[in-house]
Amino acid sequence: MITLKPLARSAIDRVAHLILPAQQEPFVGAIAEMTDDPSSFVDLHHAIHGEDVVGFFKIDRDFSRVVDRLPTGTFAMRGLLIGGQFQGRGYGAALLAALPDYLRRTYPGVSDIWLSVDDANSVAIACYQVAGWVISGPHRNGRSGTEYVMRLVLSA
Repeated sequence: MITLKPLARSAIDRVAHLILPAQQEPFVGAIAEMTDDPSSFVDLHHAIHGEDVVGFFKIDRDFSRVVDRLPTGTFAMRGLLIGGQFQGRGYGAALLAALPDYLRRTYPGVSDIWLSVDDANSVAIACYQVAGWVISGPHRNGRSGTEYVMRLVLSA
């Protein structure tokens, strides 16, 4: 249903059309803000359905820079966005279902992945939990308040 692929920084125009719905503004940045991440530790990725680019996310190869109580080199998913024009079609769930296999292929040897999510973003938290993510890390102060730190084990 959905294909995940790396996104070269030279090709960020492929995701520029993704709309951020107003109700999600407190939780995630606009696509232009998310793709303007100069860190050499951050890799960009996109989600494709048929001919449409429907989503975007980043993989941070050292999340300890964000959550300093995690070990150096901890991998994390950041900035997940399904474009507002594509929401409600199951693409978010499909992305989360495809993510473990994709990460095992793209980052061999990585045993788990982390993320932080605003504690008021109950819709996202529920989606992550259905996909197997567990609240298991130290909480942190985030973009708009307290965030839960969640972990997904990638073992096959």
